Amino acid sequence: MAICWYCHWGWAEPVVEIYLEALKCLDGNCGPLLGSISHIVWADENFNDISIKWCLKNFNKHKSKYNLIDQGIIKRSLKELLKIPEDIRCPCPKDYNGIDPENYPSTVKTIKI
Repeated sequence: MAICWYCHWGWAEPVVEIYLEALKCLDGNCGPLLGSISHIVWADENFNDISIKWCLKNFNKHKSKYNLIDQGIIKRSLKELLKIPEDIRCPCPKDYNGIDPENYPSTVKTIKI
């Protein structure tokens, strides 16, 4: 049974800061971040360039149930993530075995959400 590395260690601090800022702008409602196309990044914890860029490329093609202000906040959060180097955004070691996260410490400061 696989064990989520991010569940054990948390997200990189700069990623958490972007998430919390977006959440603040959304009046504490995480629904737009976790329920829109950005769920691929935020809910599924895919902080790599490919996932973020895919969400941004397909953002306007995806029918959103959220208003334009919320959509702007979502899009801004994704763009802000890309400003952080990928090796900081994605601190999960490439050789993580999926079983023993405690044996694969983060190389950056992480915070549990």
